[in-house]
Amino acid sequence: MMFQTGRWALALSLAVAVTMSLPTSAAEPRIPSHDWISELALGGSLATGNTQRNAFDVDAQAKYRAGRVEDHYKFKAELGRDSGVTTSQRWVVGYDTNIDIADGLFASSFVQYENDKFSGFQSEIEGGIGVGYRVLQTQSVKLSVNAGPGYRVGRLKKPLPSEKEIFARGTALLDWQMSENAKLTNELTISWDSERTKVEDTLAVTSKLIGSLSGRASVNVRYNTAPPRVTIKKTDTISKVALVYSF
Repeated sequence: MMFQTGRWALALSLAVAVTMSLPTSAAEPRIPSHDWISELALGGSLATGNTQRNAFDVDAQAKYRAGRVEDHYKFKAELGRDSGVTTSQRWVVGYDTNIDIADGLFASSFVQYENDKFSGFQSEIEGGIGVGYRVLQTQSVKLSVNAGPGYRVGRLKKPLPSEKEIFARGTALLDWQMSENAKLTNELTISWDSERTKVEDTLAVTSKLIGSLSGRASVNVRYNTAPPRVTIKKTDTISKVALVYSF
């Protein structure tokens, strides 16, 4: 454990040293003004009669830009019941920040807490740092990639001990404004550690309805190569339809 902690501290120190040593005068990034962008998405379903099924989900996100720094905040919650039995119960709270270094290049860090009743973990908390690059940055298409190390603590149900792992993480974010009123987004995250590989991908199409109100259809796929219990399936797929309010 002390050796793992030492490697984690060394990784943090190297990342900070590299970031501070990069030149800032040769390719100074554009510094936009202060700006908040937020949205709240609500979705749900209800079935009665022979089948008693209901589901509800909320997805709140906010982004704040000040100079070279961009902060992202997110909260997600999912709850599903079928004939009085809970079939899904998950909520996630996360924060990440990007700091522009040069044209298209940025440093990043993140922290996330997840509580998923059906994942095999009581809870998971992870955080990390990385370096990213904006591959495409046009008026209609934006694509960025990011990679770096992280550290995860997963609490298992007793008497199993908690898992503590150093991992590598990569992300790819696509934002395509297909038309004046329609947008496609895709968010892919892959992480690797000594216990498992985890992949999560969310594809969404958002269409403007009226004013600040939009409709959204999305598919979320989560894959875990080695769930903590053999009775847990490796793949979860969730399809959603939601109303989105932007402000």
